Amino acid sequence: MDAGIRTAIKVLIIAALRSTESIARHTAAQACSEVAAVELPYNEWPDFLGALMENVTGEQPDGVKIASLECLGFTCERIALIDNAPDIAPETTDRMLTTIVDGIRADRPDAIRLAAATALRNSLYFTSKNMETKTERDMIMQTICEATQSQDARVRASAYDCIVQIAYLYYSKLADYMQTLFQLTFATIKNDEEAVALRSIEFWSTLCESEMELLDELAECNSMGVPVESGRECVRYVAAALEHLVPLLTETMTKQDEEADLDEETWNISMSGSTCLTLVANTVEDLVVPIVMPFVLQNIKSENWRLREAATMAFSSILEGPTIEVIGPYVNQSIPVLLGALSDPHVLVKDTTAWTIGRICELHVRAIPDETFPTLVNGLMGKLMTETPRVSAQACFAIHSLAAAFSGDESATTSGTNALSAYMPTLLQTLFQVSDREADDDHLRVAAFEAMSVLIQNSAPDCKPLLTQLMPVMAQKLGKDDVVQFADSIMTNLLQLLQTKNATCHQEAFSAMSAMVDLMEADFEKYVSALQPFLMMGLSNFEAFQVCTVAVGLVGDIARAIESKILPYCNDIMSALMQSLQNQSLHRSVKPPVLSCFGDIALAISAGFEPYLQVSLMMLLQASQTRAPPDDEDLIDYVNSLREGILEAYTGIIQGLKDGNRVDLLLPYCEAIMGFLKMVTEDENRDYEVLGKSVGLIGDIASSLGSSVKDQLSQPFVRQLIQDGLGSVDETIIETSNWAAQSLQQAIQ
Repeated sequence: MDAGIRTAIKVLIIAALRSTESIARHTAAQACSEVAAVELPYNEWPDFLGALMENVTGEQPDGVKIASLECLGFTCERIALIDNAPDIAPETTDRMLTTIVDGIRADRPDAIRLAAATALRNSLYFTSKNMETKTERDMIMQTICEATQSQDARVRASAYDCIVQIAYLYYSKLADYMQTLFQLTFATIKNDEEAVALRSIEFWSTLCESEMELLDELAECNSMGVPVESGRECVRYVAAALEHLVPLLTETMTKQDEEADLDEETWNISMSGSTCLTLVANTVEDLVVPIVMPFVLQNIKSENWRLREAATMAFSSILEGPTIEVIGPYVNQSIPVLLGALSDPHVLVKDTTAWTIGRICELHVRAIPDETFPTLVNGLMGKLMTETPRVSAQACFAIHSLAAAFSGDESATTSGTNALSAYMPTLLQTLFQVSDREADDDHLRVAAFEAMSVLIQNSAPDCKPLLTQLMPVMAQKLGKDDVVQFADSIMTNLLQLLQTKNATCHQEAFSAMSAMVDLMEADFEKYVSALQPFLMMGLSNFEAFQVCTVAVGLVGDIARAIESKILPYCNDIMSALMQSLQNQSLHRSVKPPVLSCFGDIALAISAGFEPYLQVSLMMLLQASQTRAPPDDEDLIDYVNSLREGILEAYTGIIQGLKDGNRVDLLLPYCEAIMGFLKMVTEDENRDYEVLGKSVGLIGDIASSLGSSVKDQLSQPFVRQLIQDGLGSVDETIIETSNWAAQSLQQAIQ
C-alpha cells in the first residue's frame, strides 16, 4: 500500500480513539491494534505510543483513556500471536509499561484500572528486560499487588491474571515477592468472590506446573551428571506452602455446586481446588500424603454429603504423584469403602466415587486385593443401567481403566484366558444396553463405546466367539467372515450414533465404519447411500476438525473399497473437499488427507475424474507453494505432511487417468508438477516419506506420459532425486527408485 495512504489511515483511526461514541472508540482500538501489531515490531509507527500515552496521561475523558488502554492490550495480544515477529524494541516496551502503569494507579477509576490491568497481562510477554531490572520489577509487582486490593472484583481478578502470567513467565524472579503473594492469594482463596479466588488458585496451579518442569530438568541433569542451567533452579515454593495450602484447597472442594451442568465448559471453585491439589501431588509427591489423608479419613464417612464428596475427591487427587509404597496401603484399604459409597444417597458422591475407582484402576490396579476383584467388577456393572447418566459414565470410565490394565498381558496368550473373561459376556452386553439408553446423554454413549473397545482390545482368546455378536469395534479385531453376518446391525447402530449432536460420537462412528470398510471391501457399497448425508456433514464439520479428518479418511477408504461405484456420490464429495480446502478456519492438519483423498477418488473412478481435474490440480499447485523456514521444526513437519498428501494425490490422479486412457489431460500441467518435484529435490528438510513418494511420482510420470514429457524428465534434478532414493536406507524406497530409473530410461531414450 502507498505510504501516503497508510499514513492517512493511521491518522484517522488513531483520532477515532477520541470519538464521543463508545462503539467507535472500541472499534478504533481494535483497528489500531491490527495495524500496530504489524508495524511496531519494525518501528514503522513512531507516533502510535505517543498518542496513546497522551490519551491516558492527559486530560482526556475516561472513555478515551479506556479505549487507549484497550488498544494497548489488543496490540500486545496480537503481536504475541504473530509467528517470527521481530522482538519489540526495549524503548517501545518501556513506553508501553509507562502508559499501562499510569492507567492502573490506585487513584484511577475502576474501569480504567481494569483496562490497564488487562493490557498489562498481555504486555508481560515483552517485558523480560524490565523484569530483569529490580527497580522496574518492584514497580510492576507493587502496581499489580495494589490492584489486587481494588474494590472492584473485576480489577482484582485481572490483577491476579497478571500474577499468574508472571508465575508462568518469570518464575525465577518471584523470590522477593513470594511472602506477599502467599498472604494475598491465601486470603483471596479463603474470603474473596469466586471469580477472584479462582485466579488465586490458578496462581498455585501455575507454580506447580513450573516446578514440575524444573524438577524434571533437575532429574535429567542429575542423570547426566551436569549442573542445572542458571536461572532454572526449583525453589520448591509449593512444598514450603504445603501445610497451609492443602487445607485451603480441601476447603474449596467442599463448596460444590450441585446444580452445575458438568459439561466441558463448567468450571467452579471446587473443581479448581481439586485440579490444583492434583498438580500439588504431582509436584511434591510423597509429601502430600500425610497432609491430605487425615482430611480424607475424617470425612469420607461424614454425615455431610459435601464433606464425603470432598474427601473422596481429595483422595482421587493424590493418587498420581506419590509412590506406590506410600499411597498403596491407603488404596488397598479404600476399595471396600468406595464400593459402599457407590450406593451413596447423593449423586455427586456416587459420581466422584466411580471416578476415584477409575483412577485407582488406571494408576494402581496392582494395589487392589485379588479377593476384591469380583466385588469391584460387579459393583461397577451394577451402576451402568440404574444410575444417572453422569454416574453411569464414570462407572464406564472405571471399567475402561480396569480393562486397560490387562493390556500386554502375555499370560492370556499362553493360558487362553484372563481375569476379565468370566465377566465379559455380562459386561459387554450391559455396556451395549447402556449405549442404547434413552437418557439423552451423548457422553454416556461415548463412554460405553470406549469401555467396550478397551475390553475387546484386551480380551483373552477364549472371548472371541462372544465378540462376533457385539459392537462395531469388533471389526478391528476379527476377520471379514465373522463380521459380515452382523454388518447390518452394526451399521444401523453406527448410523443412529451419527444422528446424535456430539462430535466425539461422530468421530468414533466414522472410525468404526473405516474398520468395517476395510473388512467388507466392495460389499460396503450397499451402505453408502444411507451414509452419504452424514458423511457430507462430517466433511463440512470445520469446527470439530478431528471429525472432518476422520470423515476424509473414510471417503478414501470407501473409494479404495468400492472403486467406480463411488462415482454417483462424487459431485457432493468433491464439492465438500474443495470447500474444506478453501475454509480459512479449518485446522491445517486436515489439508494433507484432503489432498491425498483426491488421489483415492481419481484412482477409483479413472476417466470419471475428468470433471474435477482442473480444479483439483489448481488446489494441488497452490498447496505445493507452501514452504517452511529452516528453523521452525513444527512447520517443517507440517510441510512434509502436506507434500505427502500432494504426492499421493498426483500419483492417484496419474494412475487413474492412465487406467481410463485419459492421461494426456495432464500434459498442460506437467511443467508445474515437475517444478514442484524440483523444489522437493532441493529441500534439505524433506523426510523419507516425501522422498519415496517423489521418486514414485517420477516413475509414474515416466511410465504414463513417456516420450511426450521427455524434455521435462531430462532435467538434472530428476536423476538427482532418483539417486537420493537409491542412496537411502529404506528398502522400499530403493526398490521404487530402481523401478523409477528403468521407467525414466525408457521414456527419454
